[in-house]
Amino acid sequence: MDQVASGQAVGSQPPTAQAAGEHNGLAERVAAVQAARTQLGRDLDRLSVEARAQMGSTMEKIAWKVAGLGSAILAGIAMRKALTSGWEKVRHEEPPMNPANPGTSWGEAVAWTMALGAGVGVARMLASRAAAAGWQKATGALPPGLEDRQA
Repeated sequence: MDQVASGQAVGSQPPTAQAAGEHNGLAERVAAVQAARTQLGRDLDRLSVEARAQMGSTMEKIAWKVAGLGSAILAGIAMRKALTSGWEKVRHEEPPMNPANPGTSWGEAVAWTMALGAGVGVARMLASRAAAAGWQKATGALPPGLEDRQA
């Protein structure tokens, strides 16, 4: 019969890992390695699920910040334009560009600052609440970072 360099007959099958392990006393080690591989696979699967959940949470937070901030900025810009237009119609002049300028009267500076501050503040709050309500309607949950607090 022809022999190959390893000493095994041509056409014969190499011994299985289990048979080799039993033959040289490594059966317990082979089983332990296989069990460790199986456990490692389970751990990696769980880690992958946890990482995807964390990534989803991070993306959700970023999306909410963009939506909330974007709506507030747009509302502030729109309110400033509306207040400027209203001031011009009532006063027949432009509002003070810089209320801190000494050339602006105290009454005019205070009136414009109060109107602008209150108007833009309320507009931003309304826009943020509307964005949160839209988020809740779309996702079924409050936006990240907002808690449902009831008195």
